[in-house]
Amino acid sequence: MKTDSHHARKVLKHVLIVLIAAFLALLIGGMAGMALGGQNPFRFFDPATWQHVFSFWH
Repeated sequence: MKTDSHHARKVLKHVLIVLIAAFLALLIGGMAGMALGGQNPFRFFDPATWQHVFSFWH
């Protein structure tokens, strides 16, 4: 018989997999977007890029 802790561990494992997949999709999508925009894909990691993005929220 499966215990509650086994079930909780299984659910947390699936949540972790989804979070990792979402993070990887964000990275790959951001880099692809920069490349399609005619820029260096690694500029996605530049702090100036993120300052520009966050300036839209203020």
